[in-house]
Amino acid sequence: MDDKIIKILYVEDKIENVILMREFTNEIKNVRYEMTHAQQLDEALLELDSERYDIIILDLSLPDKQGLDIITMVCERAPEIPIVVMTGMDDETMAIKALQRGAEEYLVRKKMNNHALSRILRYAIMRHKGRAELQSLSLVDDLTGLYNRRGFMLFAQQQLSIAIRTKRGMILFFIHLEGLNEISEKFGRQCEDLAKIETTNILKEAFRESDIIARHGRDEFTAIALESFDASNEIIITRLQDELRSRNKQENRQYNLSLCIGTAYYDTEELCTIEELINRAKESMLEQKKNKIQS
Repeated sequence: MDDKIIKILYVEDKIENVILMREFTNEIKNVRYEMTHAQQLDEALLELDSERYDIIILDLSLPDKQGLDIITMVCERAPEIPIVVMTGMDDETMAIKALQRGAEEYLVRKKMNNHALSRILRYAIMRHKGRAELQSLSLVDDLTGLYNRRGFMLFAQQQLSIAIRTKRGMILFFIHLEGLNEISEKFGRQCEDLAKIETTNILKEAFRESDIIARHGRDEFTAIALESFDASNEIIITRLQDELRSRNKQENRQYNLSLCIGTAYYDTEELCTIEELINRAKESMLEQKKNKIQS
């Protein structure tokens, strides 16, 4: 990426901010930036129709449009180009919403310098490219409609970014559907699939819409949840157990479902990858299974 010119479309109405941005990009070594300035949204959309850019830096307060809808409109016009929001508002809630609308990063202008800007722009471009490559592949499990492992890794990484930005804890769940081989051998493949679908419905009832749920393997499921007043480790496990008991109490069942649940907690003070969290949650699940056998 260092061998090519990185073309930036900077959408900003205040000339002093444009001058500052040009100074930042001119001071960056090893990477050549070419910046085009659009003063309002309509002008930016016309630019996107006529030119190819590598990245868009976007203010959310423009003469012809205000707020998060700007991100949506730019994403719809140029979904292949990463967006970095740069604003004067140091607002965590706004930052989360901007990322959810499709921005790769949310930057506060007063905290920015040329070194940080260069790093963030390059990472935003690489992340967006990686996400686009993943999205070109299947992200959803055909049987359950949940994310598959690939989809989970993609969206769990987004949740991790939000957790880091907001300094909120995050919980990763590794859930094993026990006895699936026995169900399949005794009742057939159709009941095996039904057990997976029933487990999916239990998970959907126990987790929130904002949580990420996936079928991780044949009889394994994963989920990730940002910690909040209604989503602690204990609360979610209680909901899972309640839903499981309710399902197993249904009349005329051929089999009962059994879930073994492991968890891993992410604290923003630690450096940890999604893969490491999955491994820790799986170890926790195996420990729970061992305790079940011993008891």
